[in-house]
Amino acid sequence: MDQREILRQNLERAQSRKVNKEEFAEEFLKLKRQSTRYRSDNTYPTATSEKPENAKKNRYKDILPFDHSRVELSLITSDTDSHYINANFIKGVYGPRAYIATQGPLPSTVVDFWRMIWEYEVLCWLWENGSYLCH
Repeated sequence: MDQREILRQNLERAQSRKVNKEEFAEEFLKLKRQSTRYRSDNTYPTATSEKPENAKKNRYKDILPFDHSRVELSLITSDTDSHYINANFIKGVYGPRAYIATQGPLPSTVVDFWRMIWEYEVLCWLWENGSYLCH
């Protein structure tokens, strides 16, 4: 089963209000295993995120942006800035770059995070475990 099918099934269950936490957690684990397979099989390379200068910018070492869909920062504000941020574009009904998925910034990547928000005009109201992750 590919990621598209897993996501489609999750959406159908969510829309029908028949979602229980255990099923959702299992589906999330399926997606994570599929993503790991993509990396190990080199289906979707993550070479940019694995470079030493970029690896330190990844909050989680096992969740890396794919090279083909990663967000590239073009707004350079200082000599220490780079084009890398741990973020990927996600397809939506309005095109291949409808959403951005990213990790919460590390103390050393807060400036990169805000550069991305400014450059791509990001707005987010993500809620997780009882608190807002960004707004």
